[in-house]
Formats: sequence, structure tokens, C-alpha cells
Amino acid sequence: MAFPNSSFQIGSIVVQPPLIMAPLHEITDQPFRRMIREVGGVGLTVSEMISSEALVRHARKAERMMASEGERPYAMQLAGSDPEHLAECAVMCETAGADMVDLNMGCPASNVTKGGAGSALLRDIRLAERCVTAMVKAVKIPVTVKMRAGWDASQAERETYRDFLKMFQHVGVQGLAIHPRTRAQQYEGHADWSLIARAVDAGMSFPIIGNGDVVEAADAQRMVQETGCQGVMIGRGALYNPFLFRQIMEPGLVVTAEMRIDITLRFFRLLLELLEEREALHKIKKIGAWFTKGIAGGAKFRQRLNERNDPHELIREIEALRDF
Repeated sequence: MAFPNSSFQIGSIVVQPPLIMAPLHEITDQPFRRMIREVGGVGLTVSEMISSEALVRHARKAERMMASEGERPYAMQLAGSDPEHLAECAVMCETAGADMVDLNMGCPASNVTKGGAGSALLRDIRLAERCVTAMVKAVKIPVTVKMRAGWDASQAERETYRDFLKMFQHVGVQGLAIHPRTRAQQYEGHADWSLIARAVDAGMSFPIIGNGDVVEAADAQRMVQETGCQGVMIGRGALYNPFLFRQIMEPGLVVTAEMRIDITLRFFRLLLELLEEREALHKIKKIGAWFTKGIAGGAKFRQRLNERNDPHELIREIEALRDF
């Protein structure tokens, strides 16, 4: 069955297909996004979460996170709780070539929330308003937000996210992605898609993008049908299956073991091309375990991931999986 939507818009930016690779910390860097684009099916890619506090200090790692290579459309995501710093960093993102800039109001990690950023902003709507307003006023490109259902169950039950929806519309946010788990849930339990549907029903002027528990093509179909969301954002599902976006848009596409081996090799080589070898090795070890699940011989490869310290040797071992 064909995917219900063919595209949607964030401001003047057309997202086609209406599928977004979610920002994932230490994963969706330039090599990963380039690989996902090459596989196909994705309409928008997003940077890793970039700390505004690190970026205003011109920290090398934070500045490198903005790197792109002509990918369009492309969003950069910022995390922070200082309105002035977020505004300054939004301008830096715009200058660096971002088509839109996103404010992270969903990250549950304690090292982010203890500074008032990420999902901690859900506890202070006035601060969140000042942050978003400052970003909107600072740039000409669309400002979007990614948020959770609330800080905890009580906030979710009170549906305080509705107050955020109204605030976002008032200050000029042009797109919203909702992960319908609370911060307290982390990644446990099930994403409550009914919250996405209620956000859509609220009739905001900006598109609502659904996120959470999309691990198969049928899940994306079902999310749109059940919630009416204009777009679907996929995170960890694409780690286990980089072809997921294409499978959503191309019903019946069969992903073979050879295809998975080929894309794993392509990704590893991109890492070596675009990163320093030590960093590339770290990423190979981090992401190689996900990419090789379900491939014959993959279990033995994953056992050896932590034993090997030569990325070229790991590439040869992936090539050897063709013989299984």
C-alpha cells in the first residue's frame, strides 16, 4: 500500500518524501546522513543535537556537528536554555547553510536536563517561550521544535503540551515533532500515538510530525492513518534497517543480505573518508553492531568488534560476510 502522504511543508521548505531522519546524539553525523541519503526515501535530515553553550564558545566538536555537504533540505538541532545563546547559535546555523533550525525539547538525558535544556524546558513554559521567541526573531529560516509528551505522567495526563502548542503558534514556530513518551519514561514502554492525533486535531498552523516506535514500514503507514500527522520522523528504526525509509515509500522492496552488507561497507568507508581514523573506528564499533543484526555471520562479527582496533580489518571482515 502506498504511503498516504507524498510531501508536506515547513514554512517554504518542501519535505518530500514526508519522512525525516531523527537527530540522534553521536549517530546522525555527516557520514551517517550522507549514507541515509544515498539509500533513499528520506525527505529531511537533521544534525546531531548541538549544545548551544558549546557552540557559542566555538568548541571544535560543536562546530563540526554543523558540517554538511549540500544535503537539502537539512535542519540543525540546538539544545540549550539561554535565549540569547540560542538566538546567536540559530544565526550560526543559518549562516552555515541550515534550511531550518530546531530546538530540542525532548532529550531525556540527565546531563542535558540538569542544565535546563532538552525535556527540562517542558517544566518551564515561560522559559521555553523566551527561547523559541529569541530563535524565531534571530533568523529568516523556519524554526521548529522537537518535544516529548511532558516531563512526567502527571504533566502528560494534564495535557500541558496543549499550552505549548498554543505558545508555539503564537511565537511563530513552523513545525513540531512529537515523541509521545514523557521524560520519565525515557525509552521504556510504548509511545502513545493518541497524543499525536490530539495534537493534529488541535488544528495548529504548523505541521505535526509523529515520532516513536516506527521500526517497520507498516508502522509508518499506521501512524499516519491513526494520527493524521503530516510527516513521520524515524530514529532507532533506521539504525537496525537503513532501508526503512525506502521500504515505506516503495512497498514490496525486499532488502537482501547483500544489500545490507553493501551499505554497511559504504558507511564504514564514508566514516574513514570524512572522519579521523580514531573517530571512525569508534563509530564503526558503535553503529556496526546495529547494522549487522540479522545478517548471517553477523553475530561473530559483533563479537570481534571490541577486539579489533584497525578499521580496515573490520571492513575486510564485513566483506567476508558475503561468503556466509
